Amino acid sequence: MKVAALIVAAGRGSRAGPGAPKQYRLIAGEPVLRRTLAAFSSHQGISCLLTVIHPEDAEAYQAAAKGLGKLLPAVPGGPSRQASVLAGLEALAGTQAPDLVLIHDGARPFVSHRLIDDCIGALASHDGALVPGDEDNFKITSAQDIERAERMLMRGGETRTGMGY
Repeated sequence: MKVAALIVAAGRGSRAGPGAPKQYRLIAGEPVLRRTLAAFSSHQGISCLLTVIHPEDAEAYQAAAKGLGKLLPAVPGGPSRQASVLAGLEALAGTQAPDLVLIHDGARPFVSHRLIDDCIGALASHDGALVPGDEDNFKITSAQDIERAERMLMRGGETRTGMGY
């Protein structure tokens, strides 16, 4: 069964404050979008990934996606999220024709393999599915979300020391 992941990353992310669009902001040294793409790219059940990007972000996208596997050439998004999803689905239908398509927001970098498994499993017996999700797979929307993501990542690899008397 061919399963495609459609990653929608064409937004401008203005609520995250000035600077690069939120999907290209760094969290713990890596772009938000790279973390999202890596989660799907490394999943054994995903056959290919198609990313929908803003036309002005081609260079930032190439840098964020460098070295990751299963990636198809990115396609430009539309003026709305719905138009961007449609652009991605049309691109997949044109050449890839997957059996299943998982649609994921590029600004949700903490998608787990378990959540991906759950979505694929639900689609095995349903035409469409929405799963309970994962509280850790929050959307990066604001500068506070970027700080939360940094804290979350630091918890996993941080060494803490203390001294008392």
